[in-house]
Amino acid sequence: MRRATVLVCALLASLTNATGQTLPNNAGIPVEVVATASEYVPRSTTIHNPGRSYSNCVGNTSYFGQFYGNSLAGNASTNTTCSTTSYPATDATFTTYRRVNYTLFRSERALYMVSCTQKWRWSKCPAFLIGTRLLLGIDKGNAMLGDDIGSKPIKLTFVGSAALPASGNNTVQPPAEKESPAWALVHITSSPDGAEIYIDGRFVGDAPSDFRLAPGDHSVRVALGAKEWSRSVRITPGEINIHAKLPPDE
Repeated sequence: MRRATVLVCALLASLTNATGQTLPNNAGIPVEVVATASEYVPRSTTIHNPGRSYSNCVGNTSYFGQFYGNSLAGNASTNTTCSTTSYPATDATFTTYRRVNYTLFRSERALYMVSCTQKWRWSKCPAFLIGTRLLLGIDKGNAMLGDDIGSKPIKLTFVGSAALPASGNNTVQPPAEKESPAWALVHITSSPDGAEIYIDGRFVGDAPSDFRLAPGDHSVRVALGAKEWSRSVRITPGEINIHAKLPPDE
């Protein structure tokens, strides 16, 4: 946790302080995932109780009288007792922690950082594997991530950018053409829900979640407490569903 927070702070400092950067247009530029990190950000809420008081009174009245001819003489007495219970004003503070995932992308000329905040346990934040290639566009402070096969773009928060050092060679070399892999959209669910998902040994989120994976062999492990499910799967282009049925409680 400490190492992840230090990494996040260092990346934020270097990216946020960058000036004079040219952001990619909405059409998107090719980028590659070079680093990921996460941290838990506290959020405090204070509830104020103004206090209150309750009073309870009980009593009785007695009367004694005598008749004298056509007249009546007597006396009466009343006894009353009251008690008051007071509750002072109080303040109660509750702190919740939201997980923020950071992803660092690299293009030919700059580094870009985006983030995603899990506002509740079941909210989805995409997980990107190192080396994943996508198209990045910036629109009003939001980062739009897509691929070259027409999938729906993912909307995240744009954090900042920093230019890469210029090469000492004055000759401009055309970028090497790389064949973009046909990505697979993998849906991972578990029973019961909420299990932690690990792909190739790295934690990527909680089930149910969707991921983009490059074709090839990957190890998938799903764990919930002491219960665990693991498989070695071969991912092919297209849409794939993986369901992890965890052992029942003993």
